[in-house]
Amino acid sequence: MQKGILKVLFDFRFYIALYISVVSHITLIIYSFNNADSPYQKILCGPPWIYAQEEEKELSFQMNFGKIGGETGNAETAEDPGDGEEGEDGEGNGFSKGKYKGSQWEELVKDLEGTSSLRKQFKNDYDQINENSGVADSYIKRNRDYEDIIVKDVLPTVKGIRDPFRVDIENAEDNLFVHKERNRIIEEFRKGDESSPPITMRISKEGEAEPKSPLAMPKDDRARYLDKTLKQKKEKQLDEFISRYMGYDPDKGDLSFFVRDLYYENLQRLAYPFSGDPSYFAIDYFQENLNKEDFLRQMMAALSENLGTNTGTEILFTIENIYEIQSRALEQYFQAKEYLKLATPEQKQTLRYETLRRMSEKYKKLLSEKKLFNPKDVEEAYSKKRVDILDTLIAKTPKGYRLKDGYFEKGRVLWEAGNSRKDSKLQSEAIKTWNRIPAVPTNGDFLNEKAFEAIQLLLRDLGNVSDADRLPLQTKDQIDFILRTRLSEAMSRKKEREDKMLWPKTNQKQKKAEN
Repeated sequence: MQKGILKVLFDFRFYIALYISVVSHITLIIYSFNNADSPYQKILCGPPWIYAQEEEKELSFQMNFGKIGGETGNAETAEDPGDGEEGEDGEGNGFSKGKYKGSQWEELVKDLEGTSSLRKQFKNDYDQINENSGVADSYIKRNRDYEDIIVKDVLPTVKGIRDPFRVDIENAEDNLFVHKERNRIIEEFRKGDESSPPITMRISKEGEAEPKSPLAMPKDDRARYLDKTLKQKKEKQLDEFISRYMGYDPDKGDLSFFVRDLYYENLQRLAYPFSGDPSYFAIDYFQENLNKEDFLRQMMAALSENLGTNTGTEILFTIENIYEIQSRALEQYFQAKEYLKLATPEQKQTLRYETLRRMSEKYKKLLSEKKLFNPKDVEEAYSKKRVDILDTLIAKTPKGYRLKDGYFEKGRVLWEAGNSRKDSKLQSEAIKTWNRIPAVPTNGDFLNEKAFEAIQLLLRDLGNVSDADRLPLQTKDQIDFILRTRLSEAMSRKKEREDKMLWPKTNQKQKKAEN
């Protein structure tokens, strides 16, 4: 009988081997997909009906400038990008720079080559540190992405600053493709690998998409999620958030609150001065603005689909805030140009000053084309753009959702612009904008309620004056103070959280600046 079994096994050995091979490969594939690092993975087990998602068809196509793949970014705990070795000519073993010659990416590849050995050529030392600054040593000596500050776009709002905001919305999808393609090239260069997949788009089948369900995620649950992901790369946080949550109903449920919390709690950070050398603070300010580029590109694309929803309104508030912070970054840019003029030979040999020098050269032509020659030009251009964004919000927010905050922020931009330009007409327009708030029905949060009530009380005591020329100087100073300190409590809470979770062992009160 044993010989008979062995004969059967021998006769059917091919089929048995084939069966074992097929089962093994299927098992391996399922295991690999289920344990993938990508936030876009699909679980290959269980019937398809257990995955509640919009039915989609996938179109794959090649754009004329290349392919799309993963994105790179930074985190406080990220490895030094300068530690990796490229080839002696500045490119990785599998990276072919020749195919980008004459294309829109030729300068990018040159920048990548020029920064590949940056940390070997320049010193990354720490001097003139203020021992009484109260800033944690973990913050002072954190990793800074000098290469990315040079190679990527620290000032992504400059290119379209003179365009109407509606044009930015119309171009958002195209800008996101270009952004991702650039990141793919950067990643390929640094890895020395050109194996990225072609660009793919997911397009919903019209008329067949199921209604989106509301997200149920109370504030405490959101806080736990944000605390857990705070130390991750900001690009990774955003990718995971978009893949897991942006498919929920943009009007009902907690998605709109989650978008707001993600930006203000995790993706917007504080920058701290800790040295008598201002170049440290400039670098940290540019570092934090670098981290906003990905959010701007991805959320502008999301806005094009969600304009006129509660979530779209929250996105607009975050984008307006980014433009405000970008205007401050440009102030740092012009100040850094002065630092460079006064730099000593020793300072010019540091990573900080070399990064500032290259960044200054990189944006010189673009800023000239946009007629941004000084901080005054920046203030005027960015104030106009921010008012445009807020007018879009006011016109499109559904059922007056957070409309009071929209009017308050528009009034604030106008008031501060008038203050900067010594233009009382702008401040009168700000008062008239604020005067519209009491007649607006409440729908959603009014985060600026306390500040508005304080301003309203001042104006009421003067007989509800709407002409700024009739306001006493003391009243104007009081309004300035209210606007300047309106976020003090929120910033204190933010500082405490970041100190505890990101920069521990800080005992003294830190100076802070919102970036």
